[in-house]
Amino acid sequence: MFKIVVVFSLLSFSIKAQNYTFNSKKDSVFYTDIVNEFYIKQGTPICFDGTLKIHPTNKMGQYLIEVLDTVTRSTGLLNVASYVDSPDGSREKIFIDKFSFKILKGPQMVLFIGDVGPEGTLDTTNLVPVIRPSEAWPAMTFNITEFSIILNKKEVVTLKSAQLSQAVIRKIKKLPLGAEIRINVSFKDMLLRRRRISGVYYL
Repeated sequence: MFKIVVVFSLLSFSIKAQNYTFNSKKDSVFYTDIVNEFYIKQGTPICFDGTLKIHPTNKMGQYLIEVLDTVTRSTGLLNVASYVDSPDGSREKIFIDKFSFKILKGPQMVLFIGDVGPEGTLDTTNLVPVIRPSEAWPAMTFNITEFSIILNKKEVVTLKSAQLSQAVIRKIKKLPLGAEIRINVSFKDMLLRRRRISGVYYL
């Protein structure tokens, strides 16, 4: 009588083999204060050390990662798990990789009006608000929900909108040369967390 022995062998996974990407890079870094994007070719990322919160997306292998506000460490550890179907129909979770990553301060967000940053002179032909990092960075998505604008230290205007209204744009264009415009913006990041950002601009 013969006895059949089935041997399950697991492939050895690594950062190189998995083609992990961290914010469109392969540098094993997650940043504080921003929503990080993480891509994994196979498996599921799991963090046990209290540094990260992992959010799945509707894209295969794509995750949104936030470094928790309480973290003061400069490194963390990420595990990669997968599931194996057993002959009896059950599923077993196995760990196929584990690696460390760096935690760095994220880039500062800046409110641009058109192409003009804070303390700059506005171009009244381009008053489209844009929130972007202060340094070169992969594109981020922000949803502006509200404006609070102080025109020349006198008039206060509040808009629940993603853009400046034509009425406000006309008010800005009528201000004297050198007038100060303070703009405070409420927005949501990719995790729908509410944020605020502001800037002072001039005509």
